[in-house]
Amino acid sequence: MTVSTLLVLPLALAVLNGWTPRGLRGRRLSVRPYAWAFLCLYAVMPLNAVPRMIDAPSGAVMACTGLGFGFVVAAAMCFLRAERTSRRMNSRATS
Repeated sequence: MTVSTLLVLPLALAVLNGWTPRGLRGRRLSVRPYAWAFLCLYAVMPLNAVPRMIDAPSGAVMACTGLGFGFVVAAAMCFLRAERTSRRMNSRATS
């Protein structure tokens, strides 16, 4: 969990605060949904790990796992939104 925090969280928070990776500067609108998707995927990690680490009852572990699936769906929706935004921007650039 520590490695994922060091790799995923700073990048997503930096993008949401206005920083854009060098290769994506022309697609600024499609970068923010990617950051939200990575934050949603990051939220799944503690939801799955913490209840097991504190030896929570199985009902609580299952509830957190179910909530984690909700975050995975939200991440997928963010990825789809980023793709649509990127396609829309590319079609405007070629027109």
